[in-house]
Amino acid sequence: MTYAVDLTGRSAVVTGAAQGIGKAVAAMLCRAGAAVAFVDRNAAGAEAAAREAGVPGRARGIGVDISDETSVASAWQDIAAQAGGIDIVVNAAGVISPNVPADQAEMSDFDRVIAVNLKGILITAKHAYPHLKAGGRGSIINLSSQAALLSLPNQAIYTASKGGVTSLTRSLAIDWARDNIRVNAIAPTFIRTPMAEPMLADPAVLRASERRIPLGRVGVPDDIASVALFLASDMSSLMTGQTLAVDGGWSIGEPGLDLK
Repeated sequence: MTYAVDLTGRSAVVTGAAQGIGKAVAAMLCRAGAAVAFVDRNAAGAEAAAREAGVPGRARGIGVDISDETSVASAWQDIAAQAGGIDIVVNAAGVISPNVPADQAEMSDFDRVIAVNLKGILITAKHAYPHLKAGGRGSIINLSSQAALLSLPNQAIYTASKGGVTSLTRSLAIDWARDNIRVNAIAPTFIRTPMAEPMLADPAVLRASERRIPLGRVGVPDDIASVALFLASDMSSLMTGQTLAVDGGWSIGEPGLDLK
């Protein structure tokens, strides 16, 4: 899938880029002309994804744990030095928690999920900020979730982390608007990624999801990548602090409720 968006001359950092949504976003930004650092804790996976993008010289895979502030600060400095700055940051790295009732939640799972899904975004944004500011403009795109907009059963930890992402997005947007840095978020529904496939492999879960989504299907990574491309580009130049639901209509209401 390609779109007529030109990001030539811009430098992007995409976390969680070894697979799934992050990989699709990084590849789409590359195809639009940006120089992209594919960042992931899985260094080999990030390097493979960068090669698969098929744009030699514009795609680079880097192994970084985004919950480690020292590593992020060093990596961002290196990326900016090699690319001549940083213009776009997409925070797609994320983990999930076991689907259990809140009374069975383990604090070790809470700490692990918050460290990546929320703390990791603050760390990446914090250390990207000086580079974005130096360039006179910038776009940060955070991956939230439909779980930040409505409640799903047995997902207290994950929901809390993604609700935090949406609130953090607004906070960063208001703080950094004066520097012409826009901060927005995307809230996807179920997307066919390696993280979600084990759940969607259950026919009952897939049927329930497709019934609950007014457009009748779960998403694919490019559904999210195309929205990230829009938010990274000048087409969204007057947008900041927003969380865009890319959920096939899940959050607008119940499609099976017939009030005739």
